[in-house]
Amino acid sequence: MQQSQGQSSKHGRMNPSLKSEGYGDKVIQQLNNLRSRNELCDFKVSAGEKSFQVHKALLAATSDYFRVMFGGAMAESKQDSVDLKGVTADGLQMIIDFVYSGELSLEYDNLTEAINTASHLQVSSALDICSDYIIAGMTFENAQDFLTIATTYSLDKVLKHWDKMILSNFVEFSETQCFLKMEAVTLVKYLCSNALRASSEYKIFQCLDKWFKHNPTRISNDCVTVLTHIRFPLMSERELQMVQESELMKRCLGPLHLVTKGFKYHLDCRERHPVIEERSNVRTEIPTLVLIQPHNSASYVPFQITSYDHVTGVFYRLYSDLNGSRDCRLTVIDNFIYICRVVDFGGGSLMSSLFRFDPRHLCGQELRPMLRLRMDFAMVAHGSCLYVFGGSTEQFATMDSVECYNVKTNTWTEMPPLPMALNSLAALTVERKVYLSGGASQDRQPTNSFTIFHPHYQTYETLPGMFYARRLHEMVFFQEKVYVLGGIPRQGVPLHGQIPIECYDVSTSQWTMLSSTLSGRSVGHYLSFQGYILSLGHEHHNAKEDEIWTYDPEVDGWSKYAKAPQRMSLMSVICSTIFVNFHDEKVAKTYLKDK
Repeated sequence: MQQSQGQSSKHGRMNPSLKSEGYGDKVIQQLNNLRSRNELCDFKVSAGEKSFQVHKALLAATSDYFRVMFGGAMAESKQDSVDLKGVTADGLQMIIDFVYSGELSLEYDNLTEAINTASHLQVSSALDICSDYIIAGMTFENAQDFLTIATTYSLDKVLKHWDKMILSNFVEFSETQCFLKMEAVTLVKYLCSNALRASSEYKIFQCLDKWFKHNPTRISNDCVTVLTHIRFPLMSERELQMVQESELMKRCLGPLHLVTKGFKYHLDCRERHPVIEERSNVRTEIPTLVLIQPHNSASYVPFQITSYDHVTGVFYRLYSDLNGSRDCRLTVIDNFIYICRVVDFGGGSLMSSLFRFDPRHLCGQELRPMLRLRMDFAMVAHGSCLYVFGGSTEQFATMDSVECYNVKTNTWTEMPPLPMALNSLAALTVERKVYLSGGASQDRQPTNSFTIFHPHYQTYETLPGMFYARRLHEMVFFQEKVYVLGGIPRQGVPLHGQIPIECYDVSTSQWTMLSSTLSGRSVGHYLSFQGYILSLGHEHHNAKEDEIWTYDPEVDGWSKYAKAPQRMSLMSVICSTIFVNFHDEKVAKTYLKDK
């Protein structure tokens, strides 16, 4: 092992299994004192030429080996001593000392001995401490010796840490001999993972190029097997061109069709929704919050798409333009953000716009707009289709029309109209149904309607209405229930500026009233995220306009979550979740510094 050999480290705390058997700190100290005087020791355990006087109760409390021995039908259960085979006297001394003190004094020279004895006697807490010791000292340079130990003794904690080291530092790992000697089947395991971290997919290809050059026979044996797991659609067209012209691809013709698929992804994006396969997915394991701020032509703030990495607490500005946007609605299909909006192109001329944002390449694309110009409408995604419901015309007439956009064909079609004309309603997709709630009718008064739209049958089903009529609100599906939050009630309702959260239980078709949020809110301020319901903007008395708060339905209470970047108001922001690779060099350079 390429580390100094003289170092030692005392690891461990009082063994939790002792306390689980009812032994407190004082009792354990007393037992240590008694053992030092060989008092009340009712068992002798030997290894080699050394014997140790111990307490059966403590051995059974810490060692599965002795628990079985003393509690079963084995002959040793009736004896007062046992001579152990397969362990050394020094190793046994370490583990017995650990049984009584909860501490292990580990060095590189005695590590294997300690692990072997702990494994033989099935002292899992000692093995856990040994694993932590290995993890603390493991590097790519010295890993091989540690891995041999971990594999021999099935130290899963160490092996999982090793996988995490490789996935988190893949490019650095590619500089080691361990990487160059890695078998193809093992390499593929890492290439398949969404947790693999690199500055770009092209950089991963360059790492594999070194792996093939180290052993040229791999080109004929493993080329297709390995390169199949490169995500070529994540590369730019320039990077794909360089891959196509590389010496590796000239010698390995099998995966060339995958490079062609990468080019086709970009071509399809310019014309329609591309076909999404596993190799088109962003390399990340958890979704992230994305905030979209519309741009009003009278405002200094442009149209912006911002994402929030909740692990690091950093915001990233993924996209920005100066198109005057209003009445934006968003939804997500195949990790593309689809934004229906009304755009002011100047001169007071309003036009419908359907904009798609791709977080793989941080680029946007204008698609075919809605058949009708509408404002204050609701939008959801279902399967490969977008549905827009109701809204208002430029002349403020309330609409009952419904349109469907097929992302695969880039076409809009008319759907059966709403049961009644509504604007400022809320929509939510739950499995194969679309829930529609509230909204303002022709007389501009909020309603308490609650309806299901069945996309497959293109029919509507009326459900029990909400307690409160409301408009400009939002719905969230959380833990098998539909939550209705925010909004503006009917005039004259004595809520003192607040409107209650309502919860609809899908299984019982019953409504429950919860705590309040401030009224006067717009849509798109709530979503289910990381086990909570997020609220954006000044939704209750303690929150400010640049803060994100969480609502916990279990306790019907609020807590602060994050603060938006400087000069970013969340009052008009709409939000959703997508997968963003914050380690991608394109994304990393868009981070917003705190000022």
